[in-house]
Formats: sequence, structure tokens, C-alpha cells
Amino acid sequence: MQLDSYLEIFTTMYGWAFANIFGEIITGTGLVVIPFMLIVFNAWREAKEQGSETVGVFGVIDRIGTQLIVALFVFSVCFATLPVTSLHSINLSYQPRPTATDPNPAPVTRDSGTGSTFDTAMVDAIDGSMSGAGGSLSNVPAWWFTVMSISAGANTALRAGINSSESEIRAIEELARIATIEDPALLHSVQRFYSECFKPAQSKYINIVKGHITASGQAIIASTNKDYGPNDVGWMGSQLFRTEPGFYADMRAANPVPGFPVNFARDGDYYNPSAGAPPPYEGYVNPDWGRPTCKEWWEDAAGVREAMIKQSDRWKNLSDKLALVFTDSDKAKDQLAMLAESLANPAFVDTTRALGVDNSLAQNVGGAVSTIGVFLTQLFSYVTINPLMNGLLMMQAIILMGMYMFLPLITFLSGYNLKVMLYGAVGVFTVKFWAILWSITLWMDAHLVDAMYPEGTFKLTELVRSTGNDYKLTLMAMLMMTMFIGLPLLWTGMMSWIGISMGNQLSHVLDNASSTASKAQKSSTGGR
Repeated sequence: MQLDSYLEIFTTMYGWAFANIFGEIITGTGLVVIPFMLIVFNAWREAKEQGSETVGVFGVIDRIGTQLIVALFVFSVCFATLPVTSLHSINLSYQPRPTATDPNPAPVTRDSGTGSTFDTAMVDAIDGSMSGAGGSLSNVPAWWFTVMSISAGANTALRAGINSSESEIRAIEELARIATIEDPALLHSVQRFYSECFKPAQSKYINIVKGHITASGQAIIASTNKDYGPNDVGWMGSQLFRTEPGFYADMRAANPVPGFPVNFARDGDYYNPSAGAPPPYEGYVNPDWGRPTCKEWWEDAAGVREAMIKQSDRWKNLSDKLALVFTDSDKAKDQLAMLAESLANPAFVDTTRALGVDNSLAQNVGGAVSTIGVFLTQLFSYVTINPLMNGLLMMQAIILMGMYMFLPLITFLSGYNLKVMLYGAVGVFTVKFWAILWSITLWMDAHLVDAMYPEGTFKLTELVRSTGNDYKLTLMAMLMMTMFIGLPLLWTGMMSWIGISMGNQLSHVLDNASSTASKAQKSSTGGR
């Protein structure tokens, strides 16, 4: 039997364990006969109220017989258990949903272990050690076992009929949200580039006469430029700073940068022995590394951007997926570098102290500010697919556990009412079907997000950090909430109509049967 989440495997076992305990209490204490006694008493009471001459002895017997047969049927299928209907006679399984980090997950089972943390924490649900009650806690009455099997089978078949391939953009979003920068050397490089290149370039841009910017530069920062625009100068990899004369191409690192060999054509302030000039002083030795231009420092293979992109396998995976969405590889790299900058959250440090011990204080303060900023951003960010989906599936598993554990009590307290048995079946099927509605929602979301962001027209930092004023993000959040919450509510409401209609029709059939029996008895009595 295939279920819909890791947790549901265990909550199904817990639910029926509690149900068996309640069932043992009802049958072991003799309470089980009370509904049958009430059926006989109510039939006798109704006959007395209507008058024995009107109903007749045989009418009372027929009414009692009909109600007892129905109650015995409900009791037998809702309480009696068989070895074949035990949960241990089948293997509960779950097929995890493909994710960006695991696109082809293997199915997991209760008997072989799910590989999740639930295996250890909830092992007592499987071996029955959660309770000292005697007997098996995995027994399921035939009716409820049939309802569970039909519901699980319908879910599996419907899910197999949906091509639930995830949107590449959603996969990128998922990877980007869990991305972190753990390499302190990379954080230091980002901090240095921010202080030694970006802030001086940004200051120069603020003070420059805008008319002195070239025509190509004006086009980059034009408000009509959808690829860059005025906000282009707000981050380290600014296209304007990289291409406009007087900025990155003409600026150099304030101190030597590891990975960039000394180039005397560029590093004119270094001592070049081949030039014939004497060293500045006796014993002078050049630094191990050169001082690259800011453009080289950003774009070269040993530069900051490449270090951001290739810092770990997770970032490489994210880079590969971005390359599938962006036709321009340079834009794809910029998107990832922009995300890395937002995670690093660098702060300006005086270049004369950038490599000194005092830099630790600034970086600690920057890290604290980064932590607070990320917390506030996440606090007010939009609801995202994976946390919402996982939370809803866990909620569904808990609700099903509650339904299973209360089914014996509700059936007993209803007096073995046939309508309640049908209501329970409709309820279980309705809640189980929520998982299919969420699968349909994921399918719709994949198509909608691809329609709203064709060919990489999104900004990764806005998609992940929910920054900016992109109305599409707000619209997508509203659509997700409507589909994830609204569809199950609509489905549950419609199924409640069906359940009420079934109950009314069943009552009508039983009433007609009782009325026919009474009329037949009256005719028989009148003929004598």
C-alpha cells in the first residue's frame, strides 16, 4: 500500500494501534452490546408510542430484525478483523517526490526502513512496543482496510497519470534557498573585492557627470534596459563597471591577490630586475602575487566570480541548472554571483586595513548584520513550494491518524449506524485525495512559473529572497496559496455534499423498508 509521506507510514501504524486499544476497551468491557440493546428498546418504545394495535407484534419484530441486521453488518465489517487485513500483512511504502538535490529518489518502505529520522524516533509504532496492551495493534477491520486500499490505489494511479516534472526555475529556487558560503577564504575574497573595487567604483559613479559616460554605458543603465537598468550599479558585478572605461578595467586591487601572478606590464610599482633599475632598497623582494585589475579580479578563472560559482558541488549543480535557463552564460554566472554576494553580505573596510588583523572586527559585525538581515528577509518572505508541501503532507498524516483512532469510537457511539460507516469511508477517501490535489498543484505551478519567467527573465536574488517589487512573485504566492489550500477545501466541501446526499438516500431507503413492513403487517392484521 503506497502512502503519501514518510510520516504517514508511522502515523497509520499509530492511528490503528490506538484504534485497536479503543476497540479492545469497547469489546472487552461488554459495552459492545449496548447499541443492540438500545435498538430493541427504541423499537419497543416507538411501538408503544404509536399504539400496539397500530403496529402489531410482527411489525415490531420486523423493525427490530431489520435494524439488528444492519447493526450486525456494520459491527462485523467495522470491528471484526482478519489476519489478511493486518497492516503487517502488507508493506507500507512511499515514493518521495523528486527534488533538485535528488531528482530520482528511490521508494522507501516500512519494513526496509524509510531512511528518515522517523525510523528511530517512531520505531515503537512498528513493533507495537508503544503500548503494553495484549494482542496485535496493527489489526484493521475489513471495511476500513478496503477503504484505505481503494484510496491509496486511486492516489497511486492518478499520480502516475500526471507528468509531474518540476520546473527548472523551481529547482533553481530550491537549490538557491539552501545555498550557503562556508569557505572563510572565499568570504574574505568577496570582502576584499567589495572594499577595494566595488565601493571605489560606486563612489566614482556617484560623483561622475553622467554626460561623460559613453553611449554604450548610458544604454546599460537606461530605465528601458530590462537586462540591467539603473539598478545595475548596485552590486559588485555591475555590467557598467566592467565595460565602461575608467572603472574596473582601470582600477587595481589595493593589495596582492592570491592566484594572480606578478605581471610587470601591469604591476609597474613592483621591482622588475630585467629593467636594469636598482631595487628600492637592499634585500627588497617582490610579493608572491600581483595586483590584478578589478576586471581581471572579477572575470578571470582565478577571480572572485568563478570562485563563487565553483565553491562546492551544490553551487556547481546550481550553476548547471542556471545554464539551462539562461542562454547567455555570462548572465547565468552573474545571477549566481549576485546570490553569493547577498549571502556574504560584505561591508566596506578601509583598504589600508583590509588584510590586517583589525579586519576581523568588521567581518564579525558584517556576519551579525548578515544573520539578522537573512532572518528578517526569511520572516517576511513568500511561502515556497517545499516547506509548504512538506508541512501540508505532515498535517494530512496527523489528520488521518486522528481519523483512524476515532473510527471505532464513532461507529460504536453512533449505534452501529450504516450512515456513519459510509461517512467515515467518504472522510478517509477525501483526506487521502488531498495529496493528489497537491500533486496537481505542483504540475500547475511548474507550467505557470515557466510562463511567467520565460528564458531566464527572473532575477535569482528576487526569486529567492523575495526582494524588489516584482508583481509576478506576489501573484505566484497568491496562486500557490489558493491552489494548495483552496483546492482541498473545495474538494472537501464537495465531498461533504456527496456524503450528506448518500446519507439522506440511505435513510430514505431504510424508512421505506420499515414503512412497507408496517403496511404489510397492518393489511395482515385487518384481514383477520
